[in-house]
Amino acid sequence: MEGESQAAEDPARCVEACRDEILTEFESTLLTTGNAAFAASQARRQALTTAQYVLDDVAATLRAGKVQVSSLYKHHAREVGNARAAGGVHPAASLEAGSLFFRVAVRHLSARIAADSEAPEGTLALAVTGMEDSLSRRVREASETYHGFLLNQVHRAQEDERRRIARELHDRIGHGMSVAHQQLALSEAYHATDPARALAKIAIAQQAVQEIMENLRQITSELHPATPVGSLEKSLLAFLETVDSERACVGLDVNGDESWADPRCIDQAFLIVREAARNAFSHAGAASLFIRVDIAPHALIASVLDDGRGFDLATARKHGGVGLASMQERAALLGGRVTISSKPRGGCLVELFIPLKRQSDGPDGA
Repeated sequence: MEGESQAAEDPARCVEACRDEILTEFESTLLTTGNAAFAASQARRQALTTAQYVLDDVAATLRAGKVQVSSLYKHHAREVGNARAAGGVHPAASLEAGSLFFRVAVRHLSARIAADSEAPEGTLALAVTGMEDSLSRRVREASETYHGFLLNQVHRAQEDERRRIARELHDRIGHGMSVAHQQLALSEAYHATDPARALAKIAIAQQAVQEIMENLRQITSELHPATPVGSLEKSLLAFLETVDSERACVGLDVNGDESWADPRCIDQAFLIVREAARNAFSHAGAASLFIRVDIAPHALIASVLDDGRGFDLATARKHGGVGLASMQERAALLGGRVTISSKPRGGCLVELFIPLKRQSDGPDGA
């Protein structure tokens, strides 16, 4: 009898009496309407949890005699906003779900309060006010979090794009400028003693300038190369021809079938290997350099070994320039990696690994 008396005196008894009915009909209604908030299991759990929390707030409101919303509502609403943004669920789905819940809950609460002869006057109005406040705060917070998530996504995309532009400018335009400058300097050095060689160096510089112009056109067309590298071996040989053979000894060994790697992989591998070799000549003062590329059905593996002055890896990571970062980022975009081994006066070894998918494989991997 004492328990029944306490239940009768509880201002929130009408909420507890129809809680299960409200949640059951809410879930059924959302499933029937095909609301996006119920499309995935996580979103479904979050919608039902939110409904539970709102009913808790309504009960607290009736007990306090004034609107009460849990101080933790922001935390849960932000989780909902982030999850729905990641899942591609628009805030309109949350608003629709909230509206459906409001209608279902008000209908059940109205019937319960009307049947409760001991319910104080104004109970329904207070319950509806508390429910509206709890729902609106949660939907608003989740919506703001949703838009914040998308803004962060846009910001990250812009940062990625800036890094990509920096890589392209450094690797394509910067390299061409370096080659042109070097060949013009050599031409001037040979002008008096070997005019024929001086003219040859000017021809190489002119070719480098033409490549710079073409690369600039590609960069202004969303940095999509109009023509892929094609043959990795031929492209590397063409690059090595720009190196002054009197200043450095170079070697190249390419093994395997290049058709096992798609054109994008070949293009990025060329840029990575070329950058490693260019660093060896431009910054390390290497007298000899050896490039090896092995292409198998499962992976493209390359190495660039030089006998230059080397460097301290810890210092390089802390103050590294665009070149090292661009090599690592290009490899990462293909699911691969670049490993660098070096020490002062000990030369440098750059190793590239890019996993490949066999183009002949079917859906079943046969």
